[in-house]
Amino acid sequence: MAGKSNSFRDMSRNGTILRRDRGMFIRLKDIHIREGFNKRVEDERLREADDDLFQYMMQGGVIPSLEVEARTEGGVWVVEGHRRTRAYQRCAEAGKPVEWIAIVPFEGSDIDRIARISTSNGRQLALTKFEEAMVAKDLMAFNLTPDEIAKHMHRSRPHVDKLIVLATSNHDVQEAVRGGQVALDAAVERVKEHGEDAGQILEEDVKKAQEQGKKKVTKSMVQKNLPVIKVRRLLQLLSEATVLDESINCYPEAMEEIKAIIEDYRQLSQADFSN
Repeated sequence: MAGKSNSFRDMSRNGTILRRDRGMFIRLKDIHIREGFNKRVEDERLREADDDLFQYMMQGGVIPSLEVEARTEGGVWVVEGHRRTRAYQRCAEAGKPVEWIAIVPFEGSDIDRIARISTSNGRQLALTKFEEAMVAKDLMAFNLTPDEIAKHMHRSRPHVDKLIVLATSNHDVQEAVRGGQVALDAAVERVKEHGEDAGQILEEDVKKAQEQGKKKVTKSMVQKNLPVIKVRRLLQLLSEATVLDESINCYPEAMEEIKAIIEDYRQLSQADFSN
């Protein structure tokens, strides 16, 4: 038998939510964080930002209302405001009279709810590229097109394309980006060029960067090489050609393919020079 539903109207009637002139309020104990919903990585960057937010709130700093949705079991789920919720909890533990928290109902679909993680404002700590990629991955599960994901995340289509490459890459590539050793653009370049072997190549890139005293592998540091498959194809085409008086004679179709590969190499060389 299905459980009884819960709504903001129900919670207003039973006293869980108070409606005042300044808006809606709910007790801190009735605010819940859904496990695995927030894509933030627990690292030093996040801990430092959380400490700053905690100190700001302890000193009376004003923050936006939490965006929440009704929770079937009672109370509400946080949609936007996970860091503020944790800071409220820390303030309460530190002895501050924290009880009634300002909230606003989240309006949107399940897709909008996931995308909200990447579009929040205020004193929000911007998501890292890895965290954005995890949001994009969740949206991909709804069979959204890249254009639709870009729209929901308020990001450009080229940026989302890169996030999708990272989100679908091997674990070692994702870990290199998550750990801050490799920039998103550099990881994407390596995945496109080396596929399954990208992680191993990036490991070498990281070592080279460290030897040069650099903290991160960036796109400009990634040496752009012609893909091995194109090099082999070029050699195959040349081996099938006839050399007459220092000239290459081959079928027109083969010559067009040779010219295309050479042009690809020229573009890569120009890109390296411009960097």
